[in-house]
Amino acid sequence: MLKLKSGSNGAVALALMIALASAWMGLGANGIYCDRLPSLTILATTAAFVIALCFRLLARTNTRTQKAQLVIALVIAAGTLYGNAHFVLKYRGICRQLQQQVRQIK
Repeated sequence: MLKLKSGSNGAVALALMIALASAWMGLGANGIYCDRLPSLTILATTAAFVIALCFRLLARTNTRTQKAQLVIALVIAAGTLYGNAHFVLKYRGICRQLQQQVRQIK
């Protein structure tokens, strides 16, 4: 069986997966897709979870390598959280206006 020696590898892997999913959702769009905002909000929340996980694991690690890995995961997750929150806040008002216009037409 596969045994992980520390959670630092898992934290880096989670941070990278969330960052890649966020980039795919946010940057892969040619236009504004209002249906992607909830998904990006969930990914931002998950990135915040990874940040909390990194801080918890930092207290338990002993080696410099593990601490460096956790700092890298922390930076990736923080960048992902900032990017997702910025995207959602930027387009939330536009999507709300579009929904109101659609409701007025109906």
